[in-house]
Amino acid sequence: MYIIVKGTRRHRYISFRITSAEDDQKITETEFMKALRQQINQLFSQTTNELGLRIIKFNGNTGIIKCNHREKERTIQLLQSLKKINLKPVTVITFITSGTIRGLKYKKTKSSSTN
Repeated sequence: MYIIVKGTRRHRYISFRITSAEDDQKITETEFMKALRQQINQLFSQTTNELGLRIIKFNGNTGIIKCNHREKERTIQLLQSLKKINLKPVTVITFITSGTIRGLKYKKTKSSSTN
């Protein structure tokens, strides 16, 4: 018996960290989203909605971003291509990708316990 799933939207959750030379100033979620929109337009000529991007959690340094499952690689490429946010030089490092936030947290705790 085969089950065909139609109309479901599959997502991927990607955890990331932003490091900056100016560690005393945290980046706001608004600044981060603005930089993402500009970079998406430059790299892919698309919008955040077309990639299905949504910031789930962001505290100024680390965060979780949600994207369509087919856009996972492009989203990682997008995050790693960010070099400036609001004229601040930054480096974005992606860590873990998962289909659920729960899986992301599990993988994160599993990888930190092995180190």
